[in-house]
Amino acid sequence: MDTFPPGFIWGSGTSAFQNEGAWNQHGKGVSIWDHFTHSSTSDYFPRETADVASDSYNCWEEDVAALGYLGVRSYTFSLSWPRLFPEGNATGEPNAAAVDHYSRLIERLLEKKIEPIVTLYHWDLPQVFQDQYGGWKNNTLVEHFEQYATFCFSTFGSRVKYWLTMHNPYLVAVQGYGTGVHAPGEKGGVSSSLTVAHNLIRAHAKAWQTYNTHFRPTQRGKVSIVLGSHWVEPHRGQPTAANVALCQQSMEAILGWFADPIFGAGDYPVSLKIKYADLMPRFTPEEKLWVQKTADFFALSFGPNNFRLGQNLLHNGQSITPDLRRLLGWIKLEYGNLRVLVAEGGWFSDASVGREDTVAIYLMKSFINQVLQAIKFDGVQVFGYSAWSLLDGFEWNYGYSVRRGLFYVDFNQPNRTRVPKTTCTDYLAIRNHLRLFASTGASHYRFALNWSLILPEGSSSNVNTEALR
Repeated sequence: MDTFPPGFIWGSGTSAFQNEGAWNQHGKGVSIWDHFTHSSTSDYFPRETADVASDSYNCWEEDVAALGYLGVRSYTFSLSWPRLFPEGNATGEPNAAAVDHYSRLIERLLEKKIEPIVTLYHWDLPQVFQDQYGGWKNNTLVEHFEQYATFCFSTFGSRVKYWLTMHNPYLVAVQGYGTGVHAPGEKGGVSSSLTVAHNLIRAHAKAWQTYNTHFRPTQRGKVSIVLGSHWVEPHRGQPTAANVALCQQSMEAILGWFADPIFGAGDYPVSLKIKYADLMPRFTPEEKLWVQKTADFFALSFGPNNFRLGQNLLHNGQSITPDLRRLLGWIKLEYGNLRVLVAEGGWFSDASVGREDTVAIYLMKSFINQVLQAIKFDGVQVFGYSAWSLLDGFEWNYGYSVRRGLFYVDFNQPNRTRVPKTTCTDYLAIRNHLRLFASTGASHYRFALNWSLILPEGSSSNVNTEALR
C-alpha cells in the first residue's frame, strides 16, 4: 500500500485579513484591504467587507479546536502587519495587544503539538505605506519589510520553526497594481506589476538574509516564500516543439517570474526579459548574489486564483489542467530536487452549495493523490500538505460568494460557529485510511465510483475525463 512518508506534515491554513475580522479592535491599524473594501465602487467588486469575517481574532480558541478535530500536525496562518504596527513602521513600539494575541495562539498550538507555520505578509499592507509611498511600487518598502521581519523573527522566532515571508506575490503585483481587482486597486498595467514584483522579490530576499545571518544560528528555523502557479500543457495529440515552448513560456510568466530569481541564478527568465524588454527591472550583479537561493524549501500555492489568470496566457492547442503531480515534476526539473511544502492546496465552492460539495471533495482527493504520485513515482520531496482553508472566510474580490473552508461558517450568525463540512471529514478520513491500510498490510482496496461525477448527464455523451484520470 503506497502511503505518505513518515513525518509527513498534514495541515490547514488561514490568512489574517480573510479570517481574523476585528478590523479596528484593540488598536489595529487600517490595511489596504480595509480601505479597499470600505471605499470600493467597482461594479465587479461585492459591497462586502472583512470587518468581522470568521472572527478568528476573537475565536482563535475555536480555530485551534477545529485543528484538533482534524488531527493535523501544522497550522499555516499570517500575522497582520497593521495589527502589530498600526503606523506601519516596525522600528516603533508594537501593539502590545497584537503581540499578546499571536503569542497566545502560538503557545496553544505548541501545547497541542501543532506546528505553527507563520506567514509574514498575506496581502494586508498597512494603508499608511500606500498613502506615503504608493505601496509596493516604492522600493522604500524593501527596508520597511526587512524591519518588520526582523521584529517578528526576534519576537516569535524561538517558537516558530517554519516562516513564509509572503503569500503568492504574483497576485499582489498583477491583481493589486496591474488590473486593480485586488487592493490597493491600482490599474497601472504591466509596468507597475513588473516594478511591484521586483520590490517584493527584493523584500523577501532581504528578510531571508536577515534570518540567515542573525537568527538561524540560535533559532534553527527555515524560511521560504509561497509561490502560486497554474499548470498548462499541449492538447492531446498536439505536443509540437512550438506548442511545448509556448507552454514553458506560460509557466515562466507566472511561477518562473518569481521562482527563477529566488531558486535559480538570481535573475528573471529570458522569455520575460525578451517579452518586456526595457520595461523589465534589472537586478544589479550584487543583487543577483543576495537574491538567489534565498529559500530553504519550495512552498507552493495550488488553487483557483492562478488558474483564472493563467487562462489569459493560453494559445491555441493548449489547456490548463489542475494537475498538481505534473507541476511538482516541473518544479523538480527546473529548480532541482528541493524539499516542497504544498502551502495551499484546495479549490472553492459556490456559497449556495453549503456544507456538501462533491466537486470540492473530488478535487481535494485528486490533489492529495497527485502529491502521493509525485512522491512515489517521480521522487519529488514533498514533506507537507496544507488543505486550504481551515475556515470559510472573505474570498478577496469574490467576497462571500464562494467558500473554501473545511469548516462552514454562517456569516449571518454573530457567534460564527465552525461546523465541519463533508470536505473536512473526508480530509480527516483520507489520512486515517492511509494509516489504517499501511498498518494492516492490505494489498487490495475496494471502492465505489461516482456515476454522476464521471457522467454528469447520466450518459456517455458527456464524459468527465479528469474524473477518469
